[in-house]
Formats: sequence, C-alpha cells, structure tokens
Amino acid sequence: MKIEELLKLVDAIKASDFSEFILEAADVKMTLRREDKNSIPELPEAAVPPPVKEEGLVAVVAPLVGTFYQAPSPGAEPFVRPGSLVKPGDTLCILEAMKLMNEIEAEIQGRVVEIAVKDGELVEYGQVIMTLSPVES
Repeated sequence: MKIEELLKLVDAIKASDFSEFILEAADVKMTLRREDKNSIPELPEAAVPPPVKEEGLVAVVAPLVGTFYQAPSPGAEPFVRPGSLVKPGDTLCILEAMKLMNEIEAEIQGRVVEIAVKDGELVEYGQVIMTLSPVES
C-alpha cells in the first residue's frame, strides 16, 4: 500500500464515525483508534532510530513494514555482508510489502558492521535492520 493510499484512508476515517479501524493485508497490519469523536492518530512522520551499541555507528532503519531479504532472489549472493564496503545508492537489502519489492539503499559511505535481522524475517517500521560504520573516502 502506498503512502498516498494510507493518507486517503486516514482522511476517510477522520470523516467517519468509526472509533476504531483495523486493516490487515498481506504482511501489513494497521490499527487506528480515536480517543474522542473528533480526533484520530496521525501517521508518524519519521521513526527515531533507537541508539546503536557503539558511538559513531549509523543505524539503517526499516522505512516500512515488510519482509527482509538479503539477496535479490533465493540462492543468490547477498547484497551485503558484515564487513562489506558500501557507498550512497548501493542496495543493502530488499523489503517486500504487499508483493512490492522495495530496495533499501545506503545513504552514507561505510562498512556494514551488523545485519540485525534474519533473511525472510518480518520487520516493523523504524526497526533497525543493520548498522554501518561511516568511512571517509
């Protein structure tokens, strides 16, 4: 489901008399509840990544709920492994959401320190999926 569709859905629910709305589709589950008739929780703008174990490391967080894949297809070599050097734009992994394959790209130049989830594991929005150590060029 695209963010535009989610926003339209939130607007439709705001205009309704529902006190609770639950959407379950494929690997996506969303619940919206009202505290009173005139308010409904807004979708979060951005997740704040939890602190990483060592200072100077950069957390790569899941921008959406989905299934984590390390490689482009079953049996293929992973995009990265711990120790791999990456540059901005390099594919780190794929998150599958509702049959759409979303490539997650590196935003910095660095070395992969840890991959925090297993291949095929469901990840939540804002969950740390790997950590990078920035590297100067």
